[in-house]
Amino acid sequence: MATLTVPILSVGTVQAQGGNDQAALKDLLGKLDSAISSLRRGDSGGASTAVSNASTVYESNFSSRVENIDNQLDTKITQAFSSLAQTPVEENIFVLRADVSRAANLIGVSLSPIYTYSMFIILGVGVVMALLITLVNKRVVNWDLVRENKAKIAEFQKELRDARSKRDMKQLHKIQQRQGEIAKLQGQVLSQTFKPAIFYFIPLILIWNLLGAVYSGWVVAWLPFTIDLPVFGRLVAFGIGWWYFLTYIGFSQIFRKILIRE
Repeated sequence: MATLTVPILSVGTVQAQGGNDQAALKDLLGKLDSAISSLRRGDSGGASTAVSNASTVYESNFSSRVENIDNQLDTKITQAFSSLAQTPVEENIFVLRADVSRAANLIGVSLSPIYTYSMFIILGVGVVMALLITLVNKRVVNWDLVRENKAKIAEFQKELRDARSKRDMKQLHKIQQRQGEIAKLQGQVLSQTFKPAIFYFIPLILIWNLLGAVYSGWVVAWLPFTIDLPVFGRLVAFGIGWWYFLTYIGFSQIFRKILIRE
């Protein structure tokens, strides 16, 4: 029994070490990504701090083992950390990131596929959710009623605009008497379109929380340019929120046009 215990403990220790190494590599790469994001936002001080923090992770978890296998690569990485902590340059940080990944591979450590292929995984989740929710909408909502009511509302609004532009007060008064009827039609449209929410709201929240727990702070895709948004500030990369939102909304519109013909 004792002879079996030692190998089992050894395997457990190796697995634990592998898990710790993966977590450390993710943390290290995430800090380098944070440095690039800071630079793109014009915060060179924040970039220097992020590079320094990444250097600490590398020295603590990888440097000595990489040095034993490829001393030249380890020296290159160490010097790059030192230089970029003083003067961070985006292009050079990307090069350092690639070197760190290569060094980790040399000692048998690689990033989990859920992070390596995060762009495609989240894209897939967005597509599946968009399809499922579109199918629920098609099944639950009375789209004939919705289309009919929307057509009546659009016709009413057109008549109202025409009467106002022509300043036809008699016609305007006649049209305005139908506002109660139109409000009722709008309420029916709202009621129908919100009806499926009960079927997918909770699953959607659960999936969002799961993705958030896994990919929080992780850069899914880099933008080739920056976008200045009024509320969110400068957008320099897609994290989980932006990437999921864009893929879900984009494919949702496609599926609605195909399946619902809205």
